[in-house]
Amino acid sequence: MPAKKGRQSHKRSKGDICRKARVSKLKQLDSSSPVRSSSSSSSESSNSIEELLSSSLNLTTASSSSHNALHNLFTSQQKIMAYERRKNNVIADSDEMDFYQVIHNSFLLESMGNTICIGCKEQWDGKMHITSFLGTHLAGIGRAGVAKIFGAMNLAPPVKEDHYEEIDRKLLLPCIKKFQHESMQAAIYEAVDENDGDPTALTVSGDGTWQRRGFKSIHGVAAVLSCNTTPKVLDVQRLSKKCLICTGALSVKNKDLDLYDVIIHNHDCESNYDGSSGGMESQGIQDIFKRSFPKYQVQYTRYIGDGDSSVMWNLTQHPPYPGIEIEKIEDINHWSKKMLYRLEKLAQELKDTMLDPEKKRKGIGGVNRLTKGTKYDQQKHSLPKYVMEAIKPVFEDLASKETLQHVLNGSSQNANESFHSFLWSMAPKNRYCSGTIIDICLGLAVMIYNDGYLSIGEILHELLGEMGHFSYVAFDRINKQRVRKEAQWRKRRGQQIAGDEDTENDEDKNDDTIDDYQSGAY
Repeated sequence: MPAKKGRQSHKRSKGDICRKARVSKLKQLDSSSPVRSSSSSSSESSNSIEELLSSSLNLTTASSSSHNALHNLFTSQQKIMAYERRKNNVIADSDEMDFYQVIHNSFLLESMGNTICIGCKEQWDGKMHITSFLGTHLAGIGRAGVAKIFGAMNLAPPVKEDHYEEIDRKLLLPCIKKFQHESMQAAIYEAVDENDGDPTALTVSGDGTWQRRGFKSIHGVAAVLSCNTTPKVLDVQRLSKKCLICTGALSVKNKDLDLYDVIIHNHDCESNYDGSSGGMESQGIQDIFKRSFPKYQVQYTRYIGDGDSSVMWNLTQHPPYPGIEIEKIEDINHWSKKMLYRLEKLAQELKDTMLDPEKKRKGIGGVNRLTKGTKYDQQKHSLPKYVMEAIKPVFEDLASKETLQHVLNGSSQNANESFHSFLWSMAPKNRYCSGTIIDICLGLAVMIYNDGYLSIGEILHELLGEMGHFSYVAFDRINKQRVRKEAQWRKRRGQQIAGDEDTENDEDKNDDTIDDYQSGAY
């Protein structure tokens, strides 16, 4: 058993964590509570989501099985319902004086909307520009993309590139960072509440991803997700080897050294990593683990990861929690791929080797038994003895008790892969993105992945004082479509499993060869 020194000083009860959540939420309400644009928007949101869930699932309302019913909901449905309940509670507990913020922002926007630009003599529409900036990041099209859309719609072009980047850094990014942190903090409280053992010792899955394919990417992202019934993002880390402003400042270094020094010393540098691109995942996960206790008062004691990087080796050599050993749980998908790669490599190495002198057969490829997947035809098959002898070392290595112990819990990183895919849909890999743009897209991805598209309304409330009617309709419709697609996938998956069971029932149960095959016995 690993040593447990230092655990007592860091141990927190589940009640302490929940009380901390309530105190933190009250402080947020006192400082800057997000306000809804209309009195009916929150109730409409809750009712629409509840109606969607009941109609798509035909849920029963047995009083003794409420927990089981929640467990059986789709992942997207549980996330959306949790977000609606959390935000409705915030509105119910908020002070009436908070609604004066809406009036204040409305007058401010109205006065700004009446401003005339001294350059083009046109009326300024800052609200349109701010919402268009947010839309470019959600759609992953950038300023050039929204310029084409504005041109096709006969609208005034967006602001110039330098102003666009400045608004991203000074306006959008701080606001998105704020609500990103709140979303991840709420995910931590949910993970603590669902944890059966020590509430501060969580099981997480971690993985890294890169902005460019290969190992020459300038930017990389590491993410840690919870392993609950509905996995959510707990923490993220963006790593960059270059800074856009530092690179641009080099153009004036030889002409005006003083100006260069001013630019370098008065900007937030995007570069925060110096090393190979392949090491970004290991460094990012290490940083996330180190700040888990100071940031959330929890520890990630069990880690689900693949064997593609040196993450676990780094966590072992440089433990983030003194006296506590982190347990590694192998990802089943990567472990299966490892078995496939070993067999394919062995088949390639023995391609020209004579293994059966009597029948003069070379290699172990045979009729695509190892190199290509073929449909099972319900006929009796067996591998020749020389093939079994050749692949025996691979199975002895990967199917040993010590190796299988790591995949005993049947965990995977599917949630991480899903989050990565969603992130790069907003920052496509086929175009250049600065560290600021990746930070914005990362914050939006965390909010939407954890709480659904309606959480974007928090940003609109903060920046504009309201979320428009059609914005609410659009985001609510996307949420419903998200739930509907998951329901269709579950239905197809259930039909496929049912079909496989019917096929098994049609087999001959009196076959005397049934005892010759036992899973893992040979």
